[in-house]
Amino acid sequence: MAGAQAPEHANDEAPVELPADAPLDLSTPEPDAGKLTPSNPFARTPAASDWAGKVGIDYSKPAIPAVTFQPDQLLAGAVPDQSTGVAWATVTAPGLEAPLGWDKTSIETRIDPSQEQSKLGTTLSRSVPVGDDISLTLQNGLSITRPLPNAAGQVHSWASSQALRFNILPTDTSVSLGADVSSTDDKWLRTLSAEQKLFGGPFSVTGSMSETAGGDISKSLRAGFKHSW
Repeated sequence: MAGAQAPEHANDEAPVELPADAPLDLSTPEPDAGKLTPSNPFARTPAASDWAGKVGIDYSKPAIPAVTFQPDQLLAGAVPDQSTGVAWATVTAPGLEAPLGWDKTSIETRIDPSQEQSKLGTTLSRSVPVGDDISLTLQNGLSITRPLPNAAGQVHSWASSQALRFNILPTDTSVSLGADVSSTDDKWLRTLSAEQKLFGGPFSVTGSMSETAGGDISKSLRAGFKHSW
């Protein structure tokens, strides 16, 4: 029985013996083209899509009650809710192939139940860096306002705006110079505004000055909170 069994290492290949005077080849063997695909570590990865969308609600609550508020309403627990909210949605896309070279297109829609109206607008913009801390943005916008289905006493209107916006990056501050014209006015009205973002962006304080159709100056200062999902 012992003689019938093959040796355990009978099929092992015999070791290759090199001549004593032969040089030792340390070169890397060529890869098999059928098994290995070469890769370029510096090849460009596919660019992310330039399309993006956001939706949100701008919520505001007046700091003081209305003049029609009566103390007996507080005792009766019937204090009217004077808060308002505007629902909005924004879609951004690559700029159009235009002579001015717009690099971004923004389409925005807003629904304001308190004013019983909806708004649809588009804005073309181009941003150019000015130094390391400031960027310059040129904006050209057009919007159309329509009444809600059940609204009464409102008509369609349109508005156009031109703006030059300076963004100060380290302080999250923006200053805008522009002019607006609409279907209700017969001339361009100049505007100046400044916005300061707080706590990284959700809170903001905005001050603005704008020229009215009668030639007067309208001033406003408001604070806002914006949440999007």
